[in-house]
Amino acid sequence: MPFVMDLRPEGFVPAVRCDQCGELVVAETGLVLWSIDAPLALGGAPVLVVCDRECADALSARYPDAQFAALALDTYLVTLVEDSLEIDAEAVRERDDLAWAIERTRDEVDQALD
Repeated sequence: MPFVMDLRPEGFVPAVRCDQCGELVVAETGLVLWSIDAPLALGGAPVLVVCDRECADALSARYPDAQFAALALDTYLVTLVEDSLEIDAEAVRERDDLAWAIERTRDEVDQALD
């Protein structure tokens, strides 16, 4: 799955790139595809991400012998975060805000001591 850190004017931010065209994927239009032909020995199926139905069709055409299932990217991410990984997004944001506050305070102390 092509998760990347995308450089934007505000800094690096998490993003997802399409496995077909390489463009950034929007959660509302993106799709996750996986082969339903994955061997049982794998215990799961690797996923591919595409930005829309057109890229899904083009990617599927590259593998004519494979059968793919698809799920909306936003559904996949919410299910992964909330159900499978049991991540409390609000608690993570609070922890991240605290870490940034501590870092800013440390920088201010260092500057005051210089």
